[in-house]
Amino acid sequence: MIKKQLLFLLAFVTAASSLSAQNYERYKKLKDTTIKSTHLGFDKKLSILVPIEFQEQTKQQFPLIIVFDKQNKRSNNYILQTIDYLTSNEQMPSSIVISVESEQRYRYTETQYQISDANGKALENEKFIFEELIPLAEKKYSASNFRLLIGHSRYGYFTTSLLRSRLGDWSGIISMSPFFSQKDVELTDSVAALNRITLPHQKYYRFGIGNDYPDDFIKMEAMQKRNENPLLNIKGYHFKEADHNATPGLIIPTALYEIFEYWYAIQSKYISNKQTDLSIKPALDKEIFSHYGSNLSFSLGILNGKGWYFYNEKQYEKAIAAWKILLATYPNFSEAYLYIVQSQIQLKQNYDTTIKAFNSSLASSEFYTAKQKQDLAAELQELISK
Repeated sequence: MIKKQLLFLLAFVTAASSLSAQNYERYKKLKDTTIKSTHLGFDKKLSILVPIEFQEQTKQQFPLIIVFDKQNKRSNNYILQTIDYLTSNEQMPSSIVISVESEQRYRYTETQYQISDANGKALENEKFIFEELIPLAEKKYSASNFRLLIGHSRYGYFTTSLLRSRLGDWSGIISMSPFFSQKDVELTDSVAALNRITLPHQKYYRFGIGNDYPDDFIKMEAMQKRNENPLLNIKGYHFKEADHNATPGLIIPTALYEIFEYWYAIQSKYISNKQTDLSIKPALDKEIFSHYGSNLSFSLGILNGKGWYFYNEKQYEKAIAAWKILLATYPNFSEAYLYIVQSQIQLKQNYDTTIKAFNSSLASSEFYTAKQKQDLAAELQELISK
């Protein structure tokens, strides 16, 4: 008998052993790679992290998170671990995460605009990100049009500059220890100008400053108080005694939580015990799209938990319907077919078609190791032999 009595969240026990070497629960490193930037004129080293649900053959798309300064291992690892932690707790959607290295010899020029320095390549860096890196992520790694950019220090300045210059190309920006002024550039004015721009959906900007730029925080806080644009979601954090390099660890968990808080709230409507009408799912998806301007799928754990809720309540027809909703989004989660078979046995229904679908899904699924596939096949035989 399948011993999978889950009520709300999926434990992902089957995946944990295969991912332990990378020390992530819900992600796996797909590859480290290098691309030659036509616009910048030099190589950029990347690290690609994908959720365990990722599979090239499926049509499922995932939000894209770009984390700059991969070379800063301490902060980069903490950011990735925080993303993994929040994803594991269903507080943010599974995402494609690309960490981008910035060599020290290029870091200044690639974040500086020519208006401040004739040698600046910030504009070329913009083109690298939006015309080379993001199209690559969309084509090869199933990235959706939801884009979250995360930068620290010089990349805090650079990502903040994108608020205005690339307004239509990002969904959220987290800037850690940014500065807002360079020669002939005052970003507080640029951000303030967004108050008068009509936006199609919520745009999130989070910034955090430690003990290095307190005057900039005061300027931004004053600007923020004057913001009357309901779709411009800006918030800053000031850690008065925090060192410049400590701010990423202080900012990133709260910023990520706040950006995806609405997404989780919509999920909560679906997983609620009071919600027994599964036909509400498309309306909830529409709420998410209207808010973010992008489709953000419910988490695998939430969708699976809904099925187990109905199963434990002996509402087997609804349990089957819930798992079919899950499979529409995550077709490589073959276990759901076993749960459907288990429900069909309770209803004394024929399950031959479900078994065929299970075998087809399992054969092509990359969610499981070869050993795990053998175990699931054995579970099926145990289930139907009773």
